[in-house]
Amino acid sequence: MDRTFSSLYDCHELASPPERWTFPRYYYPGGSQDGGQDGAMVEIHPGEGPPWLGIFAFGRLTARGVSGIFTTPDPQCLSVVAKGAGYLVRADDPSVWSLVQANPIIDVRPIPTWGILVFAEHTRLIAYGESGVKWRTKRLTWDDLMIAEVTDEFIRGEFWDVISKSTGEFRVSLATGEHEGGISEHQSGCEG
Repeated sequence: MDRTFSSLYDCHELASPPERWTFPRYYYPGGSQDGGQDGAMVEIHPGEGPPWLGIFAFGRLTARGVSGIFTTPDPQCLSVVAKGAGYLVRADDPSVWSLVQANPIIDVRPIPTWGILVFAEHTRLIAYGESGVKWRTKRLTWDDLMIAEVTDEFIRGEFWDVISKSTGEFRVSLATGEHEGGISEHQSGCEG
């Protein structure tokens, strides 16, 4: 578990289901207590209130999808990434949750100096702050985005540029999400 940001809860991933279910289970996506898909099992202990078990469905889009549990800039919220599928959920209220707007997630970088948690997918980045999405980049690459460096001011990434048949680079401002480099607007076609 990445504990970069302070939190008002404790949690840990379970390798197998508890022998006895003594506290509520919530399945994501959906936040249902009636069942759902197999996924990462996380035991969550809010600062106040009873513990609960979250089952977060695995992503199915890529072998490069990462997994992990991350504290977020919101001390009541945690992020669970399960084989590329990302979730944000309040530890003190498991009915309050959302999907991370990146899919599949191939990298996650907490940036405490800017109070953001950055998620990378194959072609762009999205940053979440304490109150939700802080910024989202335009398309940076054709595919295979790789974060090469994180400084106090920017994220530098690399990718294979199919047009020039060479390695390309981009830099994304941590303050705004604006970028330099990457594929140009006229090369990217549809932004969708």
